[in-house]
This record gives sequence, structure tokens and C-alpha cells, in this order.
Amino acid sequence: MNDLKTVGLITEREVKARIQTKSFAILTVLLIVAVLAIIGLFKLIGGGPTTVHVGLTSSTSSLGNQLTTIGQAANIKVDLETVTLAEGRSKVHSGDLDALVTGTADGKVQTIVDKELSDSLRGILTAIAQQQVLRTQITDLGGKPNSVTEAVSKAGVAVTTLQKADTHRGQRIGMSTVIGVLTYVMLMIAIQLTGQGVVEEKSNRIVEILLAAVKPWQLLAGKVLGTGIVTIAQVILIAAAGAIGATATGVLHLPSSLIGGAAAQAVLWFLLGYLFYAVLMAAAASLVSRQEELAAVGTPFTLLIVASYLIGVTMVQASPDGSASTVLSMVPLFSPVVMPMRAAYGVPAWQVILAVVIMLLAIAIATVLAGKVYRNAVLRSGSRVRLRAALKGSA
Repeated sequence: MNDLKTVGLITEREVKARIQTKSFAILTVLLIVAVLAIIGLFKLIGGGPTTVHVGLTSSTSSLGNQLTTIGQAANIKVDLETVTLAEGRSKVHSGDLDALVTGTADGKVQTIVDKELSDSLRGILTAIAQQQVLRTQITDLGGKPNSVTEAVSKAGVAVTTLQKADTHRGQRIGMSTVIGVLTYVMLMIAIQLTGQGVVEEKSNRIVEILLAAVKPWQLLAGKVLGTGIVTIAQVILIAAAGAIGATATGVLHLPSSLIGGAAAQAVLWFLLGYLFYAVLMAAAASLVSRQEELAAVGTPFTLLIVASYLIGVTMVQASPDGSASTVLSMVPLFSPVVMPMRAAYGVPAWQVILAVVIMLLAIAIATVLAGKVYRNAVLRSGSRVRLRAALKGSA
């Protein structure tokens, strides 16, 4: 049997072992639900302008234009409805209207609410009341309110921007955060599964039987690829569910090309990050013989992944194109999490290509070192094998 066929059989064995467990299905569903819940939260707290429902009587209906205009300036959508006083009171009490504006348009405006007036609506009505007072004062002084109002509305500050403003900044931050959390969580789960599999086979001595038939590097490659195929399938499902959910709910108004590109980079970088960290975790796991010892040898990789996420939510979100964010996204230890988080803001193609090339070189080096450690340590049971001894192949 040639090497590729052997690795393929081991990979198939790992895939079947993973997908047939209940935990695989449960975890996949839970992660999809979690992503959709995050999208729902973004929809509630920032999915669009706040909407208020206001009732006007026949005597205050002329205030409609002022209400909508001031509301738009404050990112508040004002839905208006003309009602009688009795109808308005009833609808306010039932919750169909947030407030009923009564009185006269040129006099003192009164507002009827069920319990309390919201801050957003209070601000709009206060602005209208102030305009009315201003118009009255102008009239008393012999001026023309309409002329003054028109002149005031035209006043403003002339602004010259050196760069085009990003009108989707908030959405980019949200997408970057979701991508970062998903990549971080899935990497942690995937490399932990890889390490647990190595220790389990070593502790129950199944590895001795397997290595009697296959080479150590074949077994290592098959385990890493098998777990990788299962987890990458999970990532694709979760990413697809998130993209569809965000688009369907209107949370994301970004160009479809940017959303698709960011999702594709998330999958790509998860795959590269998994290959890099999984071979290192497998090598580290081969040094120990008990699951209790796995946490100790796996802690450095866990801390690096956590640090990558913290870099993403601090440096990247503060300045995605800054020197620190750009350099750290090229470092293989951080690239798998930092680079896809930057992708939400748009990354030059040359930076992505350079980072991928560097990452592939790092994976090649890590695979060579990990293969040597795994080969020299996986058959040694009992006490923990020292890394230096495993690299040298000494007892």
C-alpha cells in the first residue's frame, strides 16, 4: 500500500470516528445557534434606526414634517398617525402608539404617554418646543420666523475629508468580532480534539498496534487531516448560516463581495491555523501518557490563540490598517485569527498572499519538527517525555 493510500485510510477512520459521535452534532447545532443569536443581538441593538410611533390630532398634524425631519437627524424613524383625542389615548394605553401629541401647532404642545416619555422622543419634542419659542420671540421682535428658520437651516460647517468616510464601520466591527470569536473557538476545539486523540491512543496502547502496520508520520498526518476535515465542515456550515442570517435580517448592508470574501478568508485561515497548531499539539500530546497532563503541554498554544483574539479586538478594531495590525497579521502565531478579522475591513491582496506564503512555510517547518517529536515520543509510556530528548531521539 502506498503512502497516500495509507494516510487516506487513517484520515477516513478519523472522520468516521468524529462524525458518528453525538457531541459532533450537538456542538455544530449549538455553534450555529450561537452565531444566529449574536446576529439577532446586533439586530436589536444596532440593526437600524430607532422607530417611534407618534399620534397627531387634527390640530397638531402640521407638526408632522418637523417630527420626521428632526427624527432623521437623530437617526430615529418617526411613524406618524392622525387620530382623534379619544383614539389616541386608547392606542397609547394599548401600546400601539408611543406618544400622542395634542394642543395646537402654534401654541403649547402637550404629550400624552402611557407611563413615561422615552429619551429619544423627548429630545425630538423638546427641539420642536424650542423652535416654537424661537418663532414666537422673532415675531414679537418684528422679524419673520420663516426667513430666520430658512437661514438657520442653511447654516453649517464646511468639511473637507482627506479620505472617504466608512459608513459601514459599525457593521465591519460586528463582522470582524463574529469572525474572530468563531475562528478562536473552533481552533481551540479542533486542536484540543487532536491532542486528546493522540493521548487516548497512547494511553490505551492502540498506537502500538497501529504503528506496527503504518509509519509514525502517516498516522500523524491521518489524524490531523481527519480531525481537520470534520472541523472545517463545521466552520463552513456555521459561516454559511451566519452569512445567510445576517443578510436575511438586514444586519449587514455591506457589499456581497466583501461578505463573501471575508467568509472565504475565515475558512482559509481556520484551515491554515488548524494545520499549524494541530501538528504542534499532536507532537506535544505525544510527550504525555495521561489526559490530565495534556492541559500542561497544550497551554502555550492555547495562550497564543487567546492572545491572537485579544490583538484582533484591540489593535485591529482600533486601526485595521495600522503598522501593528499589519505586521502581527503576518506572524504565523497570530495570522489565523488576526488576518481574517482584518478581512472584514478589506485587506490588500498582496498582504493576504504574503501572509499565506509565510504561513505555509511555517506549517512545513512545524510539520517536520512535530513529526520528529511524535515519532520519538509516541511509543514511550509512563513518565512525561522531555521535548529535548524527543527532538534528539535519545532515551
